Amino acid sequence: MKDLKKDIENSLSRQYKWLNHIENDFENADPMSLNFRFLERDWAVYEILNRNISKAKQHFCTASLLDKLRIEKFNNNMFDYELSAVTFPILSDNNELIKDYSTLRYKAWGRMPSMDENVLMGKSAIWCNTIQFFMVNDVQGVERNLNIIETLTLPKLPKNQQELKIDYEFYKALLAKDKAKCEELLEQLVSPKIHKKRNDNLVLNKYISQPALGYAKLAWRQGVEVEVNSSLVPKEILPIAPLDNYEIPYDFLKDEVK
Repeated sequence: MKDLKKDIENSLSRQYKWLNHIENDFENADPMSLNFRFLERDWAVYEILNRNISKAKQHFCTASLLDKLRIEKFNNNMFDYELSAVTFPILSDNNELIKDYSTLRYKAWGRMPSMDENVLMGKSAIWCNTIQFFMVNDVQGVERNLNIIETLTLPKLPKNQQELKIDYEFYKALLAKDKAKCEELLEQLVSPKIHKKRNDNLVLNKYISQPALGYAKLAWRQGVEVEVNSSLVPKEILPIAPLDNYEIPYDFLKDEVK
């Protein structure tokens, strides 16, 4: 706990000038400056460990709003490589945000295809997009993506990404509402070898496991109240309980949030 608090405080000190710059000159801000949303994630984990679940949800909400801004304003392609971040709105329990987040897509730019095009080709964006479909109970969307993953994505999966087969099996089990299978796959995700590979933050990986935590929360949203026998999936944040009010802590963000 002391390590995590110290890490957060150090991050806050380093990134404060970034935040200052954004607030003072948002129109000319570099999209990388919005990466201080990792600090919001760190605070969320810290609050979970302190059993301040409401504060944790608020931080997950803020982190998600910052990501939403990265995509809408800067056309960031984070959905190609930030699978765990897509679970932040789910962990916030902010239903309106979850609905809005499910519709986010990066657009084609130069030689870069759009997110929807990449999904249809079975590229890496399909993992985040499948979670987006689960967010709004779009069964047809999930079924379509599972077929694409099976026929296009898995056959070309690099050797260093073979563990994503667990994610695929989890999506299938969740669609089938198979609680026992979901729990079995979540246990695989928190196993030492897989957890170490999927969680490279040397501080946070002592306390939570992603995407296992986000997947467990997603299961609860689907009415599948999974139980994971691991402290890396804190059970306190799993029940669905939206806050009465979600704050927007940054002035520049208030102007952008619709």
